[in-house]
Formats: sequence, structure tokens, C-alpha cells
Amino acid sequence: MLYRYVALDSSGKTAAGTAEAGSPADARALLRDRGLMAHTLDEAVRKEGGRGRRGEVSWTNLSGKRLDLLAQAVRHLALLLRAGLPLAQALTVLAHETRDSSFRSVLEDVACRVREGMAIDEALSSHPRYFPELFVHVARAGVQAGELPKVLVEVAAYYARQKKLRDRVVSALTYPALMCLVGALVLVFLLAFVVPRVTEVLLAEKRALPWPTEVLLVVSGFVSQYWYLALGIATMAAMGLGWLRRTTFGRRMIERSLLLVPVLGNLYRHQAVARWSGTMATLLASGIPVAQALGVVRGTAGSVLLAEDIGRIEREVVEGVSFSEAVKRSRILPSSVGFVAGVGEEAGDLDKVLREVADSFNEEVDVTSSRLTDLLNPVLIVVLGLVVGFIVAAILLPITDFSQIR
Repeated sequence: MLYRYVALDSSGKTAAGTAEAGSPADARALLRDRGLMAHTLDEAVRKEGGRGRRGEVSWTNLSGKRLDLLAQAVRHLALLLRAGLPLAQALTVLAHETRDSSFRSVLEDVACRVREGMAIDEALSSHPRYFPELFVHVARAGVQAGELPKVLVEVAAYYARQKKLRDRVVSALTYPALMCLVGALVLVFLLAFVVPRVTEVLLAEKRALPWPTEVLLVVSGFVSQYWYLALGIATMAAMGLGWLRRTTFGRRMIERSLLLVPVLGNLYRHQAVARWSGTMATLLASGIPVAQALGVVRGTAGSVLLAEDIGRIEREVVEGVSFSEAVKRSRILPSSVGFVAGVGEEAGDLDKVLREVADSFNEEVDVTSSRLTDLLNPVLIVVLGLVVGFIVAAILLPITDFSQIR
């Protein structure tokens, strides 16, 4: 693997270039053998179609596997630090315990950077694909406050809660989505292959057919003859939706439409509120000021509408408006959150109050996702049953009529 580096030689002069090594740690060891101390070391970006690959910085973009790795690693790192191990040594031990080879290389590189004198937050920010911006800020605050183990325990619990929240939503939507996919494939198979062969006998009779059979023949003929057109339209629609999701305007339009959908809109809103309040509680408990915490949350919101709303709250807080008053004027966050936050500000326990808000909305997400599953499953079964029943009736009606005539 090729790495680009900026390093200092023994005389203090800057040197830059590339080094071929199996991991970041190996690259740093190679540079030390050359008498160089790496200042920055990054994997060389491979261009594809003129665009370089960049790592994502929000936990919402982490896969389930990486989120599990991060939560487990942070929790173990806190235990090692509490046991009295120096930070660099604790990171090295953690790297040796990790089974994932990619994550092990990342931890080894972070340990090397820390051992060479780099701050932990700077070392972590060198690998945004594994360490989101939120974690970097919390680690910096923990070092400044001298309570890094405590802060790491807090952030590990936070990531575990967020993964549990995301898993609830995914599990609630997986079964209905699977039913829709299987049902669509079965219908396409029936209309494209089964129905045309069965209706050949009916067409050979050259008699008047019931209207359900006429409708079925038209639909079946279109699917069997122009299936490639339907596939092309579906592909173009999927590509268009993917393009919209990559644009701010498109994501804003999709989110606004989603909020208007009964039950599903409430689920999306409750999930956003739970994520926002839980993140704010973690940052505030780590000693990060409210305005700075809002800036971090805005970058990791995972929602365009929520990020814009948080940006407005951040500007008002910087201008001197209280946090609770700014939240009360939110378009996404419920006004009740602002009143609860006001109580927390007066008592000096804003982080604890926001944690309670997060727990409350997590329960709402659990209830709403269960309700959504309970609602969608019977609806899908009824819809699929009606469609299949219509196909069966359209085939059997003319057969019954012909048998009676004969």
C-alpha cells in the first residue's frame, strides 16, 4: 500500500514523498529507519473517474461492523487507561487484541503517532473512516479535562445506544421491505411466464372474456413483451433517487416528504430527536461548551433539515440567546424539549436532562417501530392476497364459463 508522508530529518528539515508499506505503522517504522520522523502520513488517494475517495466523518455513515468495532475498542481503551497504562501502550495492546486487520492497522498507526508526540485527537482525526468527528472532539475534551477514561466510557455507551437505536429502525423495516421484494418478484414471474401460457387456451376459444381476464391479459402482455422497458424505468428511477440523495436540495425534499408520511414521519422525527439529544448530552458531559457542541452535532446530524435547524440554534446561542429559548423555536425539535432544557439550564444539569430526553425518545422510537411493523405486515399481506386473488379469479372465470357452455 502506498502512503504519502511529510517528515522531519535529523537536522529539522522537512521532507515529503511516498513510502510503500503494508500498514501505517510499517510505513512509520520504515521512515524511522531512514532517519525521518513522520509528521503526517496518509494513504495515497486512488482516483476513480476523476474523483478521490474520502472518508466519512459521521457515525451515521459507519457500517454496523465499524460501529461495533468502535464501541468495543473505546470501552476496552477506557479499561486499560483506568488500569494505569500509558495511552500509547494502551492503544498498542488494544491493536493486538483486535481481530479485524484493517482496524488493527489503524490502531497501530494511532499508537505510533501518539508515541511520537502527536495529540490523541490529531492522531484519531487522521482516520475519519473509523473515528467520527464527534469522537475526536470528545477525546480532545477528555484530555484537556484530565478525565479521558471517564469520557471514553461515556462515548462508548453513547455509540452502543445509537447502534441499538438504528438497529430498531432497520429491523422494523426489513421484514416489510423483504415482503415487498418477494411479492414483486412473484408477480412478475406470474405475469411474464405463467399467465401467458395458461391464457393461450382461452384465446384459442375466440370467445368474449370477462373484464378481469381482459385486464390481466393486457398487463401480462405488457410485462412479457416490455419487461426490459419496465426494468429500465426502475433502474433510472433508482439512479435518480440516488442522485437526489447526494444533493442538499434532494435530501431536503426527501426528508420533508418523509415527515408528511403517517407513522413513518413520526418515526423519522423521533429518531432524529433521540440522536440529537443523546449526542448533545455526551458532548456536554465531556465538558464541551454548548455552542461548540452544537457545531459538532450539526456536522453529525445525519439530516439536512435538522442540521439547518441546529445551525440556527448555534447562531442564536453565540449571539447571546439561551439554549432553551433557541430550541423552543425549532422546526424539527419539539417545543417541549426547549422547556425541559430550560429546567436543566437553571439546575445546571443540562447534560442529564438531555440524556433523559434521549431515553424518552428512544422508547418512542421503539414503540413507533413496533407499531409500524404491526401496521405494515397485515396491510402487505392483504394487498398481496388481493392481487394474487385477482389473478386466480381472472384465470378461473373464463374456464368456468366455458365448461358450463359445453
